[in-house]
Amino acid sequence: MYKKILVGYDGSDGSKQALVQAIQLAKAIGAELHALWSRSSLPHYPETVDEVDEEREAASAFLQKLTKEIVEYSRQYAFEIHADSKSGHAAKTIVDYAKQGNFDLIVVGHKGHSGLWGNLLGHTPDKVSENAHCSVLIVR
Repeated sequence: MYKKILVGYDGSDGSKQALVQAIQLAKAIGAELHALWSRSSLPHYPETVDEVDEEREAASAFLQKLTKEIVEYSRQYAFEIHADSKSGHAAKTIVDYAKQGNFDLIVVGHKGHSGLWGNLLGHTPDKVSENAHCSVLIVR
């Protein structure tokens, strides 16, 4: 069965549901569990250096919030969750991270923070499931 599970986690309701399902599955089968937040890149054309600094500070604060949530889930379910973050497009980052880390299952929520943009261009779960080297569980 699965030995290494990667869950895409961005703090949205969908990713929280995915994390809970991933925890329960990992516990049941004795798999290792990792949560990954794919953060956007810094502005491509910043007006000032301050904009870059503000983006870094906001990303750092958001990562701290997500890490705190993951620690709480880990405590609540008495199960170790490894947390990481990488910069880049969410679907590509998740797929690349899973391949490089030899994960055999990716778990994602059916909706995240993509909103209207995702409705027009396709959501992260669609892109992950189309491009992943391994099985993908999309949690509703």
